[in-house]
Amino acid sequence: MQQIQLPQGMKDTILQECEKKKYLQNILEQIFESFGYEEIITPTIEYYETYENAFKNIQTTDMYKFFDENGRILTLRTDMTVPIARVCASKFKDSKPPFRYRYTSNVFKVRQKFAGKRSEVTDCGIELIGLDSKSDVQVLCCALEVMKNFKNYTLEIGNVQFFQAACKVVRLSTEEINTLADLIDKKSMVDLKIYLDSLYLSEKIVDFFMHLPFLCGDVNVLDEAYAYCFDESLKEVLDSMKECIQSLNELGCLENVTIDLGKVAHLDYYTGIIFEGYVSGVGTSILSGGRYDCLLKKFGRDLPACGFSVKLDPLIDHVDVQLKKKFILYYPESKQIEAMKQANKLRKEGSVILEPSLNETIYVKEVE
Repeated sequence: MQQIQLPQGMKDTILQECEKKKYLQNILEQIFESFGYEEIITPTIEYYETYENAFKNIQTTDMYKFFDENGRILTLRTDMTVPIARVCASKFKDSKPPFRYRYTSNVFKVRQKFAGKRSEVTDCGIELIGLDSKSDVQVLCCALEVMKNFKNYTLEIGNVQFFQAACKVVRLSTEEINTLADLIDKKSMVDLKIYLDSLYLSEKIVDFFMHLPFLCGDVNVLDEAYAYCFDESLKEVLDSMKECIQSLNELGCLENVTIDLGKVAHLDYYTGIIFEGYVSGVGTSILSGGRYDCLLKKFGRDLPACGFSVKLDPLIDHVDVQLKKKFILYYPESKQIEAMKQANKLRKEGSVILEPSLNETIYVKEVE
C-alpha cells in the first residue's frame, strides 16, 4: 500500500494535543481581551505584493506562492502584522486611533529540509496601533502576563535603534549594515573584528560594535552600555529604555526581564524596542514582537505601532492543562433511554461516550 504522507514541514495535531492547544489559546485570548484588545480575522491568502510592499528585502524563498485566475501572485500569509496593517489602513481609514487588535491564526513559512521546524504554526497575538513608544510598557506588561503562565520564563528586551543609530552616525551602506547585523547576531567575533577593520573605523566605534554582542544580562547592562556610546543619539536610546524599565519596575513587572542590546531584528520593519520570550525546555523563542512605526505608512496611513505574537504549538506540553473529565457509560440496548438520561446529568462533570454493552446493567468508567 502506498504510504500516505504530509507535505514537508506540516504536522497533524490530534486528540489531547488539540485539547491542550485550545486550552492554551483560551488563556491567551482571555488575557488579550482583559487588556482591551478586540479580535480580528484576515484571509489565509494575501497578494504577494502586499508583503512586497511591507518589506525592503523580502525573502521570497520563505513564502508559499501561487497564482489566481488573472495571473496575479498570491501567497499564504507569513505573519499577521502585515495583514492587520493592511486592514487598519483600509477598513479603519476613517476611524480615530488608537486601535487594539488581537488574533489567533495559522501562518506559513517554507522551512528548509531537516531544519526541524514546522512550516505551519499557530500565532496568537496583539497589535497596538496609533500610540508612540511611551506605550511600549503597556505591550510589555501584556507580554509578561502571558509569560507568567509558564515555568522558568525570561522576557529579553532590546532596541534596534541602538544599532541603527550607530550605523547612521558612521554612515554605513545598507550592505555594510546587513553584514554587521548578521555577524553581531551570530556573535561571530573573529569575523566581526576582521570586517570592522576593513571599514577603517575609529577605535572607539570598533570598540562599540565589538562589545555590542555582549551587552546583555540584567537591567544593569543599560548603565554599562553608556561607556561605549560614541554619540548622543546612542545615549538617548538608552535613556528611553531606562525609562521603560523603570516603569516596569514600578508596576512590579521587572522579574524575569533581561536586556540584550545586541539583539538585531530579522524583520526590517522594526524601529524601536524588540523583545523575545523564552521558556525553559523549549529550544526557540515562543514570543516575539516589537515596535514598527513605519509599516502602516507603506499602506497609506502613517501610524506608530507595537505588538507581539505567541507561537502556540511548541508550548502545548509546557502549560499546566486542566483537562476535562471523560467517561464511558456502558449500557444494555434495552436501557438506552435511561442511559442517555444518566449521561445528560454526567456531562456537567465532563464528556460522556455511550457504549453498548452485553451486561444487563448500566455502569460508568472514567477514562484516565
